[in-house]
Amino acid sequence: MNDMIFAVFTGAVSVILFIYVSFTVRCKGPVLSNTYLFASEEERSRMDKKAEYHMVSVVFGILAVIFAFLTVYIITSWEGCLYIALVLFACVIIYAVKESVKSR
Repeated sequence: MNDMIFAVFTGAVSVILFIYVSFTVRCKGPVLSNTYLFASEEERSRMDKKAEYHMVSVVFGILAVIFAFLTVYIITSWEGCLYIALVLFACVIIYAVKESVKSR
């Protein structure tokens, strides 16, 4: 029973992230990147918001896929999903660090 609660939770997180990504792909909604959130108003006005939306879309899109794979892993116990999720997690960390360094 506890497994199903975790599966519902990770599935809900995945759906919420996919909905957020559907907005950020169209350059709508809040930009949840550290470089944008911690920038002053003057810096925000000079920033390329399209690049920030692109970075946020990629990062949160991959996180949504990771949570979807975790949901499948919890339900099926297929270890391949877990390995794919771990590789995607490493990729998203590398991408986020690379883009944050590039944007500074």
